[in-house]
Amino acid sequence: MGSLMVSLRNAAGSMGVFEKAMGVVQSNVTNASTPGYARQRVEFQSQRIQPELGLSGGVTWSGTLDSRSSFAEDNVRKRATEFGAADEMAAQLKRVEPLFDITGDSGVPGALTNLVEAFSALTTAPNDNAMRQTAIDRATQVADSFHALSNGLAEASHTVDRSLQDQVGTINSTLAKIVEINREFRSDARAVSDAGLQAQMATLQEDLSESGDFTILKAEDGSATIFLGGQVMVAAGDKAYPLSVDASGAQTRLLDSHGQDVTDKVAGGRISSLLTLRNSTLPEHQSEIDRMAQVLADTVNTALGGGVDRTGQPPTQNLFEYDAGLGAARTLRTNALQPGDLALADSSAPGGNGVALKLADLSQAKSIDGLTFSEFYGNRAASLGLQLQSAKESVDTKTQLVAQARQLRDEVQQVDLNEEAILIIQYQRGYQASAKLVQTLNDMTEIALGLLR
Repeated sequence: MGSLMVSLRNAAGSMGVFEKAMGVVQSNVTNASTPGYARQRVEFQSQRIQPELGLSGGVTWSGTLDSRSSFAEDNVRKRATEFGAADEMAAQLKRVEPLFDITGDSGVPGALTNLVEAFSALTTAPNDNAMRQTAIDRATQVADSFHALSNGLAEASHTVDRSLQDQVGTINSTLAKIVEINREFRSDARAVSDAGLQAQMATLQEDLSESGDFTILKAEDGSATIFLGGQVMVAAGDKAYPLSVDASGAQTRLLDSHGQDVTDKVAGGRISSLLTLRNSTLPEHQSEIDRMAQVLADTVNTALGGGVDRTGQPPTQNLFEYDAGLGAARTLRTNALQPGDLALADSSAPGGNGVALKLADLSQAKSIDGLTFSEFYGNRAASLGLQLQSAKESVDTKTQLVAQARQLRDEVQQVDLNEEAILIIQYQRGYQASAKLVQTLNDMTEIALGLLR
């Protein structure tokens, strides 16, 4: 009788184990498309058989095994960081590129062409009032075109600042959600085995990695400690340390929770590209456009300053004015000159076209860095175009790399519905066999009891 009862107990226990195993398979199938979910497997444990010690054997449930691979997850996060940096750089540069007109029909190059043509026309009729007024009007158009380009670059900088604020807000929101899961892990030891919470944590960490280069350390209790750039703590246990942005100065800064500047600690992700654009790339383009506007204004003013007006007098004011401290491109303007004030003649030949000839040569003169103004502007536009092209190519490469990393991760931990179907059949058969054994043992027990009666 004792052996029958032991067998009955072991068979009933097996049924319970197989029932739980089928529940795990069902969970896998249900969450097959859940982001961050890793396949779960039943962990069976056989019991020792030592009758003298009261150990009757059988099989028990000892939990589930998570197929999550820390190496695969780290690789995906690394590739996501690289993709985020490239994608953000390409997106922002794409907005800036239209500012640099390269057709020559509009913008700075178009205005320069019109100005040179106006001066060229004056070489044949230097004392024509209408042509002189046209030259002044064209000079104003040049100033306006530099204003538009400079204002466009300034707006691009403001856009980058807003994008950086948004990214940091997203980071802080994600950190708050991670900390909430940390609290659940710490408050309930069973939570660390919750596949749903683990999936949420993995998804949040991957999202976070696209925004910046975060180092994630996992504690034994399942909670995550996170560092920006491997140095700046942004989350630990049940506490988050939010980041902030200071865009009040010439350079935009990323600040930690204590208000310390940690800009130089950022080396990847979207915030890295945004900081590079805001503090380096866009200021460089603005500086070069300012230099071009200043050299152009000085060149024209110097030429006119050496001439005489229609009455034979030297000019009393320049054609162009600007404030170098505030930026020549942004502040470039023309003074209120009358047509007769243009000093288009050499002092040795009043009423002539000596200065007009010099100004008509602006399109050919190597006035800045050994280049013409058109060539210099073209180099600026080409430089931006190359930066954008490089960013686009990087996006293509990083997109493929992150896709490969995710595929490799999925091969390790993704749910395979065919495999799950095979397992559910195995567990069902095992359950049915155990149930049959229970039924048989139950019948044998009744027969034995009947014989005893």
